[in-house]
Amino acid sequence: MGLAVKVRKGEAEEVRKKLVEMGVLDRDRKATKRGDFVYFPVTQPVEGYEVVDVDLPPTKKKPRDIVEALKDVLTPEELERLVKSFDIIGHVAVIEIPEELRKREADIARAILAVHPNVKTVAVEEGPHTGEFRVQPVRVIAGDPNLVTVYREHGVRMMLEVGKTYFSVRHSYERKRIAEQVKPGEVVAALFAGVGPYPLVIARKQPGVKKIYAVELNPVAWKYLVKNVEMNGFQDKIIPVRGDVRDVVPRMFPGMADRVLMPLPKTSHEFLDIAMIALKPEGGIVHYYTFGPAEDPYSEAERKIREVAEEFGYNVEVLTRRKVADYAPYVWKVVLDIKLSRVAP
Repeated sequence: MGLAVKVRKGEAEEVRKKLVEMGVLDRDRKATKRGDFVYFPVTQPVEGYEVVDVDLPPTKKKPRDIVEALKDVLTPEELERLVKSFDIIGHVAVIEIPEELRKREADIARAILAVHPNVKTVAVEEGPHTGEFRVQPVRVIAGDPNLVTVYREHGVRMMLEVGKTYFSVRHSYERKRIAEQVKPGEVVAALFAGVGPYPLVIARKQPGVKKIYAVELNPVAWKYLVKNVEMNGFQDKIIPVRGDVRDVVPRMFPGMADRVLMPLPKTSHEFLDIAMIALKPEGGIVHYYTFGPAEDPYSEAERKIREVAEEFGYNVEVLTRRKVADYAPYVWKVVLDIKLSRVAP
């Protein structure tokens, strides 16, 4: 029970406004219509109005985060084990659930749907990124079973199928950072392009880019790469190429690139020679992603780059060393922006 101002329906809107102006409207309970009257919950008696003691339903508040949504559902020990961060890709939330909380996955999924109204599908990770195409298996545990979604970033739209293509929302800043370095007239070689996040953001941020060759081996990712190029209207800028970079680069665009992107940290070192084959004879920029130990994440990467560059007759200048993400205990995902220039004869 609680205090409420009782008014006839015809006077309700005018009275509501006055109660708001007076600062006495109780936001924790709902105004309710019963018969010819409306009951406005108030925090104190209001002079000049009929105030009654009545039972009104509470205002349903959206929880601020999944911890708040689950605080009365999970035990304190379970809340401690809960993985609180997760990715939202379009309408799909991809979450990690520790083995000891798998029995509570339905509760966790309901909490995510309650906190994020834009999320229609909740999928749980079923293992790490594996295989030739770097995909991560997922299983839908709540909502719409459709895993084909559209993700928006930096003014572009990207369609993809979660679990069938590699994609990370966490590299949004990195894609913007690279795109803002591209100069008008450049030719860019985007190796391991996936569904096209780097090429698409570059084309949006630098409309003066001359051409972007986007190479992808995964047939599912390549299908969406083609769709995304068309959906964003970049057919004149981005050339989607399906195939292995070892075959594609020497055959299609050797010696043509001003800039090469290598966002495949696990095995990028195996393709440094291909990056240098793609570069123009005078050299250019290589964005090289790799993993490195926390105590010294860059030295081994630089050693490998200098070793291959020497074979191709290039000088190496490291423009940027940057930690991109904490990948595993004592391991960082890092990027090195490298300027290669021809050794003087």
